[in-house]
Amino acid sequence: MTVSMVTSRKGGAREAMIAATRKLRTAAEKSGAESVVLSHVTVGPDTGQWVIRITCTNWEAFGKAMQAASNDPAAQEAIAGLDAISEVVARRVLVGVDL
Repeated sequence: MTVSMVTSRKGGAREAMIAATRKLRTAAEKSGAESVVLSHVTVGPDTGQWVIRITCTNWEAFGKAMQAASNDPAAQEAIAGLDAISEVVARRVLVGVDL
């Protein structure tokens, strides 16, 4: 059962978002996240928004990763970099269902 934090953002040029998300990925994976994915919405009411998905293997790993990231200056710097170029419009936590 994976646990993912999905953040939607508006604004931010493509290259700037890629660079900032790479910094976030480095910090998140160091903190225990399994993966970080950046996507660009191309169709639908949220067209043009960016979606960042941070995935952990389970709730325990998610909690540890979030706690570690909250104490990591590199993670805080990465988030500040994203905040400087884009605005958070939504955040969700998703729990995968094992089929």
